[in-house]
Amino acid sequence: MGKVRDFSRLFLFGLPKNSIGSIDVTNRCNLRCEHCYFFAEDHDNERELSIEKWIEKLEAMKADGHPMMLCTWVGGEPMVRKQLIDVGRHYFRHNTIVTNGTMELPNWPNCTWVISIDGTEEAFSRMRAPGIYQKIKQNVLDHPELNIQISCVLTSITKDCVEDLVKEWGPIARGGIIFDFFTPVTGLDESLWLEWPTRDRLIDQILALKQTYPGVINMLDSTLELMRSRNAKQVTDNCEFRLKAFAFGPTGEPKGKCMMGDNADCDRCGCVVPFHMATLSNRRLMIKETVKRLTA
Repeated sequence: MGKVRDFSRLFLFGLPKNSIGSIDVTNRCNLRCEHCYFFAEDHDNERELSIEKWIEKLEAMKADGHPMMLCTWVGGEPMVRKQLIDVGRHYFRHNTIVTNGTMELPNWPNCTWVISIDGTEEAFSRMRAPGIYQKIKQNVLDHPELNIQISCVLTSITKDCVEDLVKEWGPIARGGIIFDFFTPVTGLDESLWLEWPTRDRLIDQILALKQTYPGVINMLDSTLELMRSRNAKQVTDNCEFRLKAFAFGPTGEPKGKCMMGDNADCDRCGCVVPFHMATLSNRRLMIKETVKRLTA
């Protein structure tokens, strides 16, 4: 009933301010992938906020009237500080934990696990780290009870893996697969960026794969359409995340314009979040998606 109530509220009133957001749980990670936006900035000397101080902060947010609908727990690798998430998740109706999938996944209620799998094994080994792909897959297979989504960032390395990824991971990811596009960030490898015509072509492919493999790709058609070259800038110029969401770093301080920080190139943003939020805030698009589901 909670999800139905939240959906009805979104449909009638749009996204309330500070209803969703992100918390960087830690500045530590057991992988330190070269393309990670988090480590494009120097976090080595930051002091992480204690669990006690986070509780004070979350209590203050609640007292200030934050809707506390959804928190995305990120990092660093958030499972490095599992205890903080275990405490903090009780403040929100829904929780998403974005992890590299190499560590044990607790069976927490009202949580969606998003595991980063950037491409099939060969591409993943180039994007992240060799030798851990099969370990992550086994971790997913060992937890059929969890709502696990697979998240793939499409780059110049992973752009040819889309259908193979859907075939391989679709049957074992209960929460389906989502795709982002690499967002250029100061200090990261610019060659990972996909030019707009390539992005548009991949969106065509993803939409076609949604028909071929129904129920596997967990993205609204309208969200994918908003990510196209002709629509993207209008969305990012009026970014719903920047205007309506919260984002805190490991010290508890507010981050820049979004969870990716101030150094992300908004004009070339490929993060699915602002485009999904734009869909949820557009009543016409939500009616269109509802009719599509009812007639499918």
